[in-house]
Amino acid sequence: MKNLYKLTIATLIFTCCSYISTAQSWEMRANAPLGRHHPISFSVDGKGYAITGTRFDGTPTTNAYEYDPVKDTWTILPNFPGNARSFGIGTVVDGIAYMGFGASTTQYLNDLWSFDPKTNTWNRLADCGCEGRRHPAMIAIGTRIYVGLGDNFRGDRNDWWMYEITTNTWSQISNFAGPPRHHPFMFNAGGDVFAGLGHSGQVIYKDWYKLDTATNTWSAMKDFPGEARVAGTQFSYGGFGFVLSGDGDNHSFMATGEMWRYDPRDDSWLQLTPHPGQSRWAPGSFVIGDHIYFYGGLNRATRVYPTDLMRFSLVGNNVGINSAVSNSNIQVYPNPVSDILRWQSTVSISNVKVFNLQSQLVMEAKEVNQINLNTLQNGLYMVQLYSGNQLVKTEKVFVQK
Repeated sequence: MKNLYKLTIATLIFTCCSYISTAQSWEMRANAPLGRHHPISFSVDGKGYAITGTRFDGTPTTNAYEYDPVKDTWTILPNFPGNARSFGIGTVVDGIAYMGFGASTTQYLNDLWSFDPKTNTWNRLADCGCEGRRHPAMIAIGTRIYVGLGDNFRGDRNDWWMYEITTNTWSQISNFAGPPRHHPFMFNAGGDVFAGLGHSGQVIYKDWYKLDTATNTWSAMKDFPGEARVAGTQFSYGGFGFVLSGDGDNHSFMATGEMWRYDPRDDSWLQLTPHPGQSRWAPGSFVIGDHIYFYGGLNRATRVYPTDLMRFSLVGNNVGINSAVSNSNIQVYPNPVSDILRWQSTVSISNVKVFNLQSQLVMEAKEVNQINLNTLQNGLYMVQLYSGNQLVKTEKVFVQK
């Protein structure tokens, strides 16, 4: 539980560590146009997006903004055409964003929308056959989007549903293995669905689960090793999952904005550099290139709705992306690549996986010495090479045709 002494000591420790590790620190970028909590956040084609959420005056919005990291500027977009809402959720598949759910001033929502940033066009898709809800989980794998948990007028839910993009249809799958809850953390890590933490009433959870998408069954993983938490933000990068900020085990702010990296290969967590200041309730985040961008939410310590935007590099020894999985004896070429990607290795390569920057598995090949990437869209991908069950190389590869 928090108290002033713990906050002061933790802040001093964070300040000291930040000074020592200046090579791996958070950077301030251009302020967002609007302070809000529960924004729906995602990135597509090198731009970040912040859509809907709750304003400082407590009203849900239809506002939409685009962030350009090259110019370090925000642009106001046409408003979201659906209900003004907060507590919604979104994800990205093949350059198209999908978002929905949450609550308006009068109802819990079960709608789903697609957004094409190239044309700034919205399309309403099939509503979920489930009850409307706020604070749900949403994770994309391939052409499927998995949605579950959340709460509504009947309390916390534990049902899960699967949306098939190619057919615009929903189907119900196995219920969550843990207790019902809302405000969970969730992500796609290494091509698998993970969810957990969150809360129900005054109970804040630290349990963690994996969905087998072949059988649509859940299994319990190791509990999260840090303080139980709720209502932060999460993201995927390089086959790993990350949780960032949020409330702690008493549903109030933590002394620092903690960030943890999850490794699905061995079900382990690594604590990383926290964002500056106290943790925030219901912030937003998006990954562009090798950086996580973090903004918004509510600072419960000061009761302020921050508009600052911060970024943090996801590459380096402190994060463990490169150092943990890189093998200099394996050469991957050419890079950039237009079609055939090859490698030279001193060990046998049994499996190759290609992920986009949302950690979605987009291609896989076994027992080969090359892979054809010509069906992928131009952009940056993470290529992982395995020898047996061991990951021996991760390479950032740019596809350019």
